[in-house]
Formats: sequence, C-alpha cells, structure tokens
Amino acid sequence: MATFIYYSPTIWETGILPNDVLDMLHETDCSPDNPVVSDVSDIYGRLHEISDIKGGYAIFEDIERFPETGEIRIENRILKTSHKICKLMEGAERMVVFICTAGQGFTEDARRYNKEGDYLKGYIVDTFGSALVEKSMDFIQAALEKQMQKDGMNITNRYSPGYCNWPIDDQKQLFSLLPSNQCDIMLSESCLMIPIKSVSGIIGIGKKVKKSSYSCAICNNLTCIYRKVKNKNNQY
Repeated sequence: MATFIYYSPTIWETGILPNDVLDMLHETDCSPDNPVVSDVSDIYGRLHEISDIKGGYAIFEDIERFPETGEIRIENRILKTSHKICKLMEGAERMVVFICTAGQGFTEDARRYNKEGDYLKGYIVDTFGSALVEKSMDFIQAALEKQMQKDGMNITNRYSPGYCNWPIDDQKQLFSLLPSNQCDIMLSESCLMIPIKSVSGIIGIGKKVKKSSYSCAICNNLTCIYRKVKNKNNQY
C-alpha cells in the first residue's frame, strides 16, 4: 500500500475568511449591523473550536487509463470515473488518492443550533464546514503541486465521486486504496462520508498533464454553490 502523506492545516493556513461564506450565502449587504454578517463573524471566531482538520494523500505508480470505457485502474482497483474525467487524466504517469475532513464539529454545531431554533446559525455553520474542507484541500493540493514541480511534474485538478458522472458508490474502491479509517473518515452504507464535511478523490501527476484555473465548465452539477460563487466572481 502506498505511503499516506498526512496534513493538519491550521485555520490560518487554509486562508478561509468570512467573505468566503458570505459569498456562498449570496449576501450582498456586508454592513456590521446585518445579522447575517454578525453571525458569520461570530462563527468565524470559533472555527478553531469547531474544526478538526485532517487530510492527505497517497501516490500510486501502478495506474492505467481506459478511455474507451471511462475507467482508471489504480493498482488492482477499477474506478468508473466517467469518460470526461478519464480524458482529463490524459498524460498522467501517477495518480493521487486524497481525502480531507473539516471534522465532525460542524455537523454537531449545526444540529445544536437547529434544535434550538436558530436555523440561520445552523445554516451558517454548515456552510462554513463546506467552505473549510475545500480550503483545507486547496492547501494540501498546493503543497502537492509545489513538491511535484520540484521533480519537473505537473498536476491536474482534483476530481471526486459524485461529480462529472463519476458514481458515488466508487467511494468504496477509492477508500480501499487507503488505510482503514484514515483521518477518522468512514463511509456509510450509502457511500457518504462521515464526518459529512469531508472530500475525497483523485489528482493526476505527469509532465504533460494540465491544471485548469476554472473547472466548473466540465461538471454537470449546475446547482453547485461553488459554481455560483465562481460565476459571480467572473462577472467582475
């Protein structure tokens, strides 16, 4: 089994800011007396208490692409990544399997707020969890890219089960390539990750692979909140 490279970035290292969540909430009134802004600020100040960031990756050399079926083999596991993702991995000489979680605290806090009837704070905490796990994986991916560049290699964007027609039940194959309960992330019977605020997927490594700065165009999830934020930012 490939060696797992572990990371536990701090809130500061992830670079997350209140505006990241305000953008995801589509909040245009950023005045201090706006209750949404006030709640976002309060929860941002508690992120170090709520979060338990863990993540990392393993690099595999025994890989093979099957463009005709849209599948990728990593060691003795076959991933049904879809034709689209398989095409984007063209030129990959190695494959990264990654996982990352922001921790169980976001789910617990959101449930507590909702139980108390404070649905706004519950939603804000939930949104912070989504934003933080992506920011944390951005940090890990940037570290990977920096290391690969030293070796004269490039990396692709990261791709996850559930996107671009990659079946969510392929999580089982993906997780079987990593040590059991790595980063305290488990799979439910329906292949959803626990803690909920977790991500997993693959990244290609190779001299000729490419990383796009804007990958929403290749994804079929038109209602994704990240797509909406990026579309908004691209208007300016």
